[in-house]
Amino acid sequence: MNWWKVGIALVIVGVLGWIGWYVSRPVPGTKMADQGREHVSPQAVSEFKYNSNPPTSGQHLPSWVKAGVFEGPQSEGGLLHALEHGYIIISYNCNVHLRSSVIPASEPESRLFHWIPGQARDDNSMLVDRVFAHEEEGSTPSADFVDPTIATASAVNESDGCKALVKNLTELANKKKLWKLIVAPRPQLDTTIALTAWTYVDKFDQFDAGRIERFIDYHRDQGPEKTVE
Repeated sequence: MNWWKVGIALVIVGVLGWIGWYVSRPVPGTKMADQGREHVSPQAVSEFKYNSNPPTSGQHLPSWVKAGVFEGPQSEGGLLHALEHGYIIISYNCNVHLRSSVIPASEPESRLFHWIPGQARDDNSMLVDRVFAHEEEGSTPSADFVDPTIATASAVNESDGCKALVKNLTELANKKKLWKLIVAPRPQLDTTIALTAWTYVDKFDQFDAGRIERFIDYHRDQGPEKTVE
């Protein structure tokens, strides 16, 4: 008996089985209709009717939000442009199910920080690079936009549950190298957690590392516009 032929046959069957599983595996999230990719003004973004919360496509700003973990809400139009580049956005709202009995009267100024595991945060970690897209005339840094779609309410609170959620999301984002990943609070979110990619959304209330990682692994860098960042 030619055992090497049997071995080759088993390898072929295994490869074909893996291909079949890969092709037929369920796509993480819910597919949304593509609402276009037009670059518009902040005012136009505020007037556009998106088909999901958070939105997954549609009119957006000429600049985009870079990868990082944010302490405050970010520009809707800048986040959408990031999705166009293949980013994954992890939005959260602690006040849906993780509300504490005491809510701070005011929130600190929104800051961006790139968290490095094992390193304490300091003021130097709050620096934000200014990003321009496609060298379009009139483009300005996303941090300079005053976007009327950002809610004034807070999506965070002082509860232990909220602190644990933010910690878990930050650690997971760093585990995935923070490449084309954004973590940010979203006051207008109607669930505790939402994952968005271009034309895909997944919303749930309990932290699920496996579910989040599957969404990232499947959709990251799959936007309609291929970019380095």
